[in-house]
Amino acid sequence: MAAEILIFLQTLLQVSSSLCFCYSIKNSIPNGFLKFLLILPFFLLFLYIPLQFQTLHLQGAIGFFIGWLASFKLLLFAFGKGPLCSAAASSSLRRFLLVGSLPIDIYDHDPASTRPDTNSVLPLSLSSKLFFLSLSIAAIYCKNYFHPNGTLIVFCFVIYLLLEIVLGGAAAVAKATLGVELLPCFDEPYLSSSLQDFWGRRWNLMVSRILRLSVYDPCRNFAAAIVGRKPAAIMATTATFAVSGLMHELIYFYLGRLAPTWEVTSFFLVHGFFLAVEMAVKNAVGERFRPPRFVTVPLTIGFVMVTSFWLFFPQFFRFKPDVRMFEEHAAMGAFVKNVAAELITSVKLISFQVK
Repeated sequence: MAAEILIFLQTLLQVSSSLCFCYSIKNSIPNGFLKFLLILPFFLLFLYIPLQFQTLHLQGAIGFFIGWLASFKLLLFAFGKGPLCSAAASSSLRRFLLVGSLPIDIYDHDPASTRPDTNSVLPLSLSSKLFFLSLSIAAIYCKNYFHPNGTLIVFCFVIYLLLEIVLGGAAAVAKATLGVELLPCFDEPYLSSSLQDFWGRRWNLMVSRILRLSVYDPCRNFAAAIVGRKPAAIMATTATFAVSGLMHELIYFYLGRLAPTWEVTSFFLVHGFFLAVEMAVKNAVGERFRPPRFVTVPLTIGFVMVTSFWLFFPQFFRFKPDVRMFEEHAAMGAFVKNVAAELITSVKLISFQVK
């Protein structure tokens, strides 16, 4: 555990120094290929950094924060796009460092005009989410008493609640440090009424914004000149889901160090296909037929969960995340206990010497 903490401190230094260099060239080097070449070593470094960690918790967090989001932010920065190029983020080095290393984005405009609508049906409070997360983790300890499908449902809750609480916690720290309004990470995804609503407006919105800028917009603009705007949007959507699938495969590799089976990529390709079908149907039907929410919400969430059980979780369980999680909790408890014992011993020794 001590070695892991040392690696974490080294990572803070590596990421901070890399972002400081990027900040120093933001105005002196023109956006484009030259800036991309200068930033490329840091992009590769960010992809490598998560491979240094051995614990599940840090592999997942650092892999997502640095291996995926921060590396994509650097690519966008090289071409004058993305969170690091916003006026708010680039106004100071402190803001640049936090936006570059954490899953956050600062509002450039009036937040009231761009904040998603969260007034549909009673969203859960933070305390409720913490309570349900505690229940879900407790249920994992008792997984031998559940049907396998019941365990999968519990993991659905754990992954969502952990992501929302961890990302929300990082955003809260950044907000308190910077004193600015941040774009939301989630918008109550369990209330999604369609796949377009789930992926585009409610689930992991930081990733959605990054993928829109880095994949969707370039693909749509390129394809629109060839096949037209509506087909281009569908093609760009499919390409975006494919890239998301590949990045999830990378996160899984960080977590398990196992060769990919491509089930996770298949999961996102399936969702990209059905989202494209949904978009085509909406374009054809328009406003003439809109099913009620009490029908569309269960169908949407049910589709997400069933396809997760089929394609997303099998690879996830290959590296035994529940077993490793409990082992790491025990190791952390023992580490904290040893540190506390050493501190108490040192204090007693100092007090004895003073006397």
